[in-house]
Amino acid sequence: MLGLWGPSTTRGSDFHECHFAIALPLSELLISSKRLDARGIACQNFMGEETTVPSVIGWMPSAQLYFRDPDGHSVEFISLLDDSPAPTFIGPLSSWKNGAYAELLAAKPNP
Repeated sequence: MLGLWGPSTTRGSDFHECHFAIALPLSELLISSKRLDARGIACQNFMGEETTVPSVIGWMPSAQLYFRDPDGHSVEFISLLDDSPAPTFIGPLSSWKNGAYAELLAAKPNP
């Protein structure tokens, strides 16, 4: 469910920025990056840095791109990954795919 309140409603009378996350398959996330860039829409990674490629947060793990809608709301396109979590990894999808997360998993002590 998604609730949107306009300026004439009680909830919408005081504007505040919101965050919306929209799940996409990874293939669609990669295409959306190119489409947003072609339209001049600036994207950010998880750390808020401008980028044109998805970033990964390893604790989920997921790949995502963030951008702002015309009203300033944060929109996130997110794809859950089938890999094992690597809780300390935050970085570009290319580093994740190249196995940087595997080093973190290997360094993790076994209980």
